[in-house]
Amino acid sequence: MPSRPLVNLIEAVPSDSVLKDIDSLYYFEDSLSALFADARNQHGEPGEMVVYKSEVYFGKDLKLRLANPKKEDNGLFAHFLWNVGTATFGMEMATCLMHAGVQAAEMIASEEWNVKGETVLELGAGAGLPSIVAGLCGAKEVVISDYPAPELLSNISANVKRNVTPQMIQNSKISVRGHKWGELDPAKNDAPVSTVDLLTTTHSPHRFTRIIVADCMWMAWQHKNLCSSIAHFLDPEHGEILAIAGFHTGRSKVVNFFKECERVGLVLLGEGIVEKNVDGGQRGWCEDRDIEDVVERKRWLTIGKLKMDKVLNGAENQKITNRHELTA
Repeated sequence: MPSRPLVNLIEAVPSDSVLKDIDSLYYFEDSLSALFADARNQHGEPGEMVVYKSEVYFGKDLKLRLANPKKEDNGLFAHFLWNVGTATFGMEMATCLMHAGVQAAEMIASEEWNVKGETVLELGAGAGLPSIVAGLCGAKEVVISDYPAPELLSNISANVKRNVTPQMIQNSKISVRGHKWGELDPAKNDAPVSTVDLLTTTHSPHRFTRIIVADCMWMAWQHKNLCSSIAHFLDPEHGEILAIAGFHTGRSKVVNFFKECERVGLVLLGEGIVEKNVDGGQRGWCEDRDIEDVVERKRWLTIGKLKMDKVLNGAENQKITNRHELTA
């Protein structure tokens, strides 16, 4: 299937109708055109519903409510759904839907990034779009994780129930877990959720063959922690990472994230990193494009697929496994 322009894939539900029966709601026509007239790279407001046009893949559209976190958690931006997530389906800015999340979802749904039969983890999932798509596309197991705030996790759980069958949830094919990047010892939990709901409690190191990271790169001070979690949970033999981000907070932060990936032993797959815009256009990756037009820059995403360099990281992976066995 040809690449679908991201601007055509998300519609917002009118806020005054959010509490009504979702199937009887009308959608904002041409809402994406209005959103992207100023190159806006996010969809929705806290507590609102958005619709991902996925009927071509699943025979139905997916409906997601955006989180409405407490004031002290607003820095997580969990109430937006970023375009990165549509390609993989998500972002740590869980209060909106960003381009990256939408791009991720598209790549999974179209099988450009195949998850069938794989164990999938999404870090900084936001509304959970890419992960929900992964579950519907035949992943063996999907774990949707975000910052361990009850408001964020309960909203993701509600989105899962809204879009997948009860059997998938009951069989633990799709689950929701809290996780602070870089905090890998459940005994040191200080999160406002139960330890049993933490990713480090329920899942061992190197458990996942696919990890989704959609628009989590804007927090430069968290790059080391994020990459630490990726290395901890990724299967070093068969694992792959899909990393997508927009340039809305600057190109340098994206560059620094991939450099941190190198430092923990991750290497690029295939064609390496590419840049793709919201209309489907593609170009090569460039670390420095000199002075970029701010409006035009926001229309582009960076997409990278990575794996663990087994030669460089074999010893460190064994250390992680041994440490987990000692604390288990």
